[in-house]
Amino acid sequence: MKSKLLLGLFIVVICVALVGCGKTNSNKEIVGKWKNDTTIEGYEFIYTFNEDGTGEYDAAGTIMKFKYTIDGNKISFEYTDEDMATFDTTFSIEGDTLNVKDSNNDDTLYEKVE
Repeated sequence: MKSKLLLGLFIVVICVALVGCGKTNSNKEIVGKWKNDTTIEGYEFIYTFNEDGTGEYDAAGTIMKFKYTIDGNKISFEYTDEDMATFDTTFSIEGDTLNVKDSNNDDTLYEKVE
């Protein structure tokens, strides 16, 4: 009887822990190529995230290489070829849509293309 009670308690604790964890973003989810759905005709804005924590941002033909780290829904960009400060922001992924907050804290949407 005591072992059944302990087993039941263990199952409840595991279920509560799993529900409490929630969904977090990971490096694996963001890996790939993401294109901005921009309204500026003739210009493309594309993030490429590699598995090793490196990537590049193609801003209408200007390529900026970076290293990135993810902690939950926070992402930090350290640009390696540019004289730019590290950029920290938040992001989310829903299906094939990446939402990155820009420097004005506005949503910027990207669709996964690879």
